[in-house]
Amino acid sequence: NRCTEPLEGVDRRDMEEYLLHHLAIAGIKKNIFDDAAVTAIHQGSGGLFRKANHLARGALIAAAKEQSMIVTAEHVRMAATEIF
Repeated sequence: NRCTEPLEGVDRRDMEEYLLHHLAIAGIKKNIFDDAAVTAIHQGSGGLFRKANHLARGALIAAAKEQSMIVTAEHVRMAATEIF
C-alpha cells in the first residue's frame, strides 16, 4: 500500500520556529533570516521542511557569496532558481 495523500505544510510561524531551531543547533543565537526571507522560504517550500531545507541552505550560500550577514528574500529567490 502506497500513501498517496498529499503532505500538508506547516504555517509560516512554525516555519520560522523550525529555521530558528536549526540555527540554534548550528550555534547561531539570532535569526539571520529577515522576515521576507522566512516568508519566501515558507511560500517556496509550501511549508514542507525538506524543501525548506534546500531553499534555506541555498539562500545561506547565496548570502555568504555576497558576504551578507543577513539572508534576504532575494537570496532565497537566487537559491530557488539554482535548485528548482
